[in-house]
Amino acid sequence: MKIVFLGGGALRLLGVVNEIHKRPSTFKKLHLVFMDLDLDAAEIVSSLASRMPSAVNNDATYEATNDLSHAIDGADFVYCCIRAGGVESLDRDKRIAASYGYHGHDDYGPSAVMLTWRTVPAILEITEQMQRLCPEATLMIFTNPIATLVDAVKRYTSIRCLGLCPGVYNFAYDMDHLFGVGTPCDGLKYRGGGLNHLSWVTEDATLNGELVIDVVMRSFDSLGSSEGAPRCGWERMAPLIKLYGRMFLNNGHQHHFFYHDELAQKLADHYENTPTNTQRSQKQHDDRKLARHLAQQTNIESYWQQRPLDRCLTEPLGDIGVQFMEAALLDNGAELGVTIPNDGHIKGIMPGASVEGYVRVYRNRLEPIALDPIPDSLKGLCQATAQHQRCLVDASVNRNRDELFQSILAEPTIRSFERAQPMFDELWQADKSLSQ
Repeated sequence: MKIVFLGGGALRLLGVVNEIHKRPSTFKKLHLVFMDLDLDAAEIVSSLASRMPSAVNNDATYEATNDLSHAIDGADFVYCCIRAGGVESLDRDKRIAASYGYHGHDDYGPSAVMLTWRTVPAILEITEQMQRLCPEATLMIFTNPIATLVDAVKRYTSIRCLGLCPGVYNFAYDMDHLFGVGTPCDGLKYRGGGLNHLSWVTEDATLNGELVIDVVMRSFDSLGSSEGAPRCGWERMAPLIKLYGRMFLNNGHQHHFFYHDELAQKLADHYENTPTNTQRSQKQHDDRKLARHLAQQTNIESYWQQRPLDRCLTEPLGDIGVQFMEAALLDNGAELGVTIPNDGHIKGIMPGASVEGYVRVYRNRLEPIALDPIPDSLKGLCQATAQHQRCLVDASVNRNRDELFQSILAEPTIRSFERAQPMFDELWQADKSLSQ
């Protein structure tokens, strides 16, 4: 079996490989390929993957390459975590947008628009080669913005594709932070969905047999003083729960819509006091240096305690991509929360839009579990956001500047042509300079 990791120089993939290694009866005669334009980075991750403690239980081979065609030829699964333009470009776009009063990250806002613009051509190049070299393989997209990339693959290619977002586990962590129930918690039963990073838990979610919303509301006034409240962002989350009577599935990212101006100002203040050479890019450089030193060692003692490997494990809830591959290989109908084109998955969002929902996974199909998790008063916001994302994908495929600006204006938090025009001009020029 051949599993290919695109963006294979990312150290976080070591946690994914560890989850694969823990399932030797499912992943047999395994060949893992780490493909990255930075061959040195791919070689480091490949070497470290072969040296982790769980590797001894597997009959696996490991390969690093910077050749996309060679990497995906004959692949069974392609796990994509590329970052077009690197973290420096994303940080630059966030900095520009913040200077005009706009918030954003890699999933929403002007920075996500530009990231989609850069990444869609790369994704379509990948799928074009997959159609030629491994047409039956499944493309699993971990790369943000997941929703737009899944939409691009679905509407412009014939490749089987889904998006992987560990944010579907955020609710489990939130409940642990607030009530100390642990993760995983056998007594916590939930599903949810909406858009990726703008999603809600269904009303029938339970904790130890009691509706979750009842558990939360009974303790509502005291939860702010719980030890874990700051870790789950209770201060911002609480007013929204009280207003809508619903719990968020992927807590935190939806704040972009409900606290936009506050977050934009906070981001602007941050950049005013932060050098252009970002801490994030410097951290990546430092981690790479440490990882290269470890990869040169014959034996790595206390493997998962070494920096920066100590931040790569996916435990305790595991990796959705590995769980998907296992369910598909076993044809067992396991339930997973993934990003997928809407085909009866989520009520209130247009058909075909990329949604975050639950499916039963079989070898040759994903069976939708129909859900209605979005509060009625917020279905309009989700529909508008989904339409914005679709327009953005079309602009990125067509490589049309005016369409790209139209997609920015369609983002629900923009609201001002006067501010958006010069911001877009600056973003466009910066991205054009990067391309050159």
